[in-house]
Amino acid sequence: MLTLLGCGDNKTSIPPMPVSMQLNLIGADVTLQSLGAYKTYTKVSTGLESLGFGGILVVHAMFDDSYYAFDLACPYEVLRTVRVEIQPDLSAKCPQCGSKYRIMDGSGWRIDGPSKEKLKQYHVYPSGNYLYVTY
Repeated sequence: MLTLLGCGDNKTSIPPMPVSMQLNLIGADVTLQSLGAYKTYTKVSTGLESLGFGGILVVHAMFDDSYYAFDLACPYEVLRTVRVEIQPDLSAKCPQCGSKYRIMDGSGWRIDGPSKEKLKQYHVYPSGNYLYVTY
């Protein structure tokens, strides 16, 4: 029996919510310029921002110098208030269920724990000194 597994499965338990952010890489979000940097966003700074279901995690990946964005909500817990936390090894871990996720390669895939899903991912578009995060 031959089983093929695809890596394009983006199904998630996290409900679709609006996401719209503009990050200034030479202003308030300058720390994101460093490789391996990350920043979480849980409160809107303007009336025009939308932060998904549980907030947004933006990472500057070390392996390809690209930016990635994930929803902070754990896809196993599916609660806005249960957010993954960045660990010393630069993974993200749910404080409730213990599921651990790979973030610095831009995948959001589960490393360990009961979750069967990866973190919900959002689109990041760099333009000049800005990053735009959308759904």
